[in-house]
Amino acid sequence: MKKSFESQLVEYLVTNYFDGGRAEFAEHTGYYKVQVDNWIGGKNKPQKATVRHLLSSCIAPEFRVAAEFKHVDIDLASQIRPELKKALGDHTVSSGVYAFYDSMCSVVYIGKASSGFLEEMYQQLKGPLGVSLPKRVRKTPFKRWEVVRYISAYEVPFVDHLDYPKHVEALVLRLSKPIGNKILGSLNKSNPPKDHGTARKI
Repeated sequence: MKKSFESQLVEYLVTNYFDGGRAEFAEHTGYYKVQVDNWIGGKNKPQKATVRHLLSSCIAPEFRVAAEFKHVDIDLASQIRPELKKALGDHTVSSGVYAFYDSMCSVVYIGKASSGFLEEMYQQLKGPLGVSLPKRVRKTPFKRWEVVRYISAYEVPFVDHLDYPKHVEALVLRLSKPIGNKILGSLNKSNPPKDHGTARKI
């Protein structure tokens, strides 16, 4: 018996996104394993809305809070890394978008972490503040860590051919325009993967 398109699609999602684990697929999408077995076996056919949900669950990225308005107490450059580790917890190597705030919770800087929150945020906190202050201000801060008192970080996973962290960062930058960001992100279309030389340039 030839399998239906829906049956083949469910089987494809299970195979390619869950290494064939039907139980894991069922738990992730919110269905029972027996339903997944019936779809793949052709006993039942998922409704259109169900198919859209299954596709979204596998392909669309799920944003998660890694740290939100966590206080960091940095008085010396040597305290940057320990304070970040404490605030980020188990999310030090996650990819996503992060924000630095001053003592009044005003956004100072927004960035994208591709190689892990800890290293990217550490490097940016050591960077120049990039803000001109009146000459009469005493003890003018020169580095970002000197004014940052709170941090937030949100996991934004990468998806094939779509740089979601970049697009989320660009959108937030254009909405908030932080004083420490000189360049706002660009929102461009994603180029399709090459398919035997038939993909056209956008």
